[in-house]
Amino acid sequence: MNEQYANHYRILGIRPGASWKELRKAYKGLVNVWHPDRFQQNIEQRKLAEEKTKEITQAYKELAEYYKKFGGLPGPSKVAETFPAENIAPHETPETRPAPDIQETQVPAADGASPQTHEKRWSKFEARTLAVTALAGFVYFVWQILPWDRSDIPPPPKKQAEQTADAPIDDNSNRREPAPEKYFTYGSPLGEVYAIQGVPTRTERDIWYYGKSKVYFSKGKVLRWEDSPDSPLRVMAAAENDKLNTMFFSEGSSKEQVLAVQGAPDRDAENVWDYGASRVYFDNNRVKGWDESPFNPLRVRR
Repeated sequence: MNEQYANHYRILGIRPGASWKELRKAYKGLVNVWHPDRFQQNIEQRKLAEEKTKEITQAYKELAEYYKKFGGLPGPSKVAETFPAENIAPHETPETRPAPDIQETQVPAADGASPQTHEKRWSKFEARTLAVTALAGFVYFVWQILPWDRSDIPPPPKKQAEQTADAPIDDNSNRREPAPEKYFTYGSPLGEVYAIQGVPTRTERDIWYYGKSKVYFSKGKVLRWEDSPDSPLRVMAAAENDKLNTMFFSEGSSKEQVLAVQGAPDRDAENVWDYGASRVYFDNNRVKGWDESPFNPLRVRR
């Protein structure tokens, strides 16, 4: 036996002249141990595993070709050789996974001898598939071949099947109804206006601008708005709240009522609000009086 085959035996961890089953068993066991997928977490060990796998596969391939050609594996040489266990798995390898079964049906023997037939191994999946197929064939045989009375089986409902086949296909059956549009109104909070109308163009104290439209707030809720056709607002005014635009304020009215009726002041000095040349005076956040200019009329109850 030459040194090449002796080295193959050392790599696979078996002695010269081993049987075909011993060779296959050693090969599958070593491929299981040194498979690169088991060393994903360690790059160095993965590289080593890839080299080992190539070495093991090459040794097995050459010995298998020798077996197919001569009907047996190379025998031991006259010089006694030792075969140390080289293919021991690295430390802390994960649990081995079953390697795919290598099926060999026939291997030709040397000198024209009859080929040697090896036992074919069936996987669990193949065995279950075969069992299910056999059971299905048996049921079909009992149903179709053996004579028995089928008169008790009611015929399928033809009318219902015909109605189902003749029924027109509704193309709109899978269409979803569009979601109803949402609007904000008087008293809607800031978050609701933001969710419905979107990000304002700019903000100025309690006023949100959407292009040329404006939304006025008081204590975080909508007091009123000015809707421009160039930048329409998604608002819906309730019938009762529409009266706010025609209301008047008077002495004792709160600041919120003045904002709802007159709008935001041009200048806010706490107790004095200016609307152009007109002025409204407050005491404890209640209207105390006003100075009205004909150029800037106030909506007060006279």
